[in-house]
Amino acid sequence: MQVKTVKARIYSIRRGSIGYSRDAIIIVPGVETSVDAAKFVNAKVIWRSRKGTEVIGKVLRIWGKHGQLLARFRRGLPGQALGDTVDLII
Repeated sequence: MQVKTVKARIYSIRRGSIGYSRDAIIIVPGVETSVDAAKFVNAKVIWRSRKGTEVIGKVLRIWGKHGQLLARFRRGLPGQALGDTVDLII
């Protein structure tokens, strides 16, 4: 089995009255439709801070109609993670 790594970007934190600090909306460059984004569902997501700590998560589902993904991390993401890159491991 070959492991493929794709770079993506954290677009936003999922919003709501409850506060979803563990959920992030991710954009993959070149993916514009929900059909193209479907191949990334259940992929592993890793965000690395500048200090070297890692926060690991998983892509849950497609978010919206324009190829965005909803990922849930094991721990909450800090504010510095917004706009930062993550690795998608397929």
